[in-house]
Amino acid sequence: MSVKRIVTAMMAGCAVVVMSAVPGLAAQTPHEQHVAADAAQPASGMAAKDKTMMAEREKMMADMKAADQRLDSLVARMNTASGTEKMAATATVVAEMVTQRRTMQEGMMKMEQGMMTHMMEHMQAGAGSMAMCPMMKQMGDMKH
Repeated sequence: MSVKRIVTAMMAGCAVVVMSAVPGLAAQTPHEQHVAADAAQPASGMAAKDKTMMAEREKMMADMKAADQRLDSLVARMNTASGTEKMAATATVVAEMVTQRRTMQEGMMKMEQGMMTHMMEHMQAGAGSMAMCPMMKQMGDMKH
């Protein structure tokens, strides 16, 4: 499964979770509504958060590309090795794959939490706010 599909599926899942939480927002007590209103950002604050999230995504993509290059290098070394050197190189490749998987999983969990929070902020800011979000626009541009 490609990274784009994973990210798209994760963001769509987050949207479903956030949208299912909307009825719960309406049932908040007045104190909770006041706290939620205080948490809402003005449009300029939302734009800054959008830019921050886009920068975080770009960093994640660059980190993934570097990790792929590191893994490609280790695999090339493994493929040219023989005997006990090949076993050691194979163990190094497996260890790198496990490390990268854990790192990616942690990043996805962090991104999921951030996206849910971000979408809730857009929903609180009004109907047009989410439509103007660069992250949402980019999701619409992704090819499946």
